[in-house]
Amino acid sequence: MRTLYIKEDESTPIIIMDKDQNIFEIDGISLPEDVVTFYEPLFTWITDYLKEPNLSTNLTIKLSYFNTSSSKVILEILSMFDELIQRGLMVSTSWHYLEMDDDMLASGKEFKSMLKMPFHFVPYTVG
Repeated sequence: MRTLYIKEDESTPIIIMDKDQNIFEIDGISLPEDVVTFYEPLFTWITDYLKEPNLSTNLTIKLSYFNTSSSKVILEILSMFDELIQRGLMVSTSWHYLEMDDDMLASGKEFKSMLKMPFHFVPYTVG
């Protein structure tokens, strides 16, 4: 399966989905002008991945900010991975948030409440 790599810019996150290396990361800021167009390659990749997933998948999300339309897409992405639990596979999310960013922590907890997969909350500092 081909690795998906989308470069980050000032309004979009870096996305790395590499089945062979077991790396599944979204990192940065998510404020794309057209959220559907930006995330379309990721949805296509996940759909293909779900056909033959790894036995264990840990999604790493380290967003410093995302807008409302991105929030809906993030939930869709998490929900797609969450389906693997029903198939008996191991899935989890490492939700990284700036140590002082209570809003980002709360967002992660809200996503967790809507899903079955375990979340690991990982605070980080800058500098």
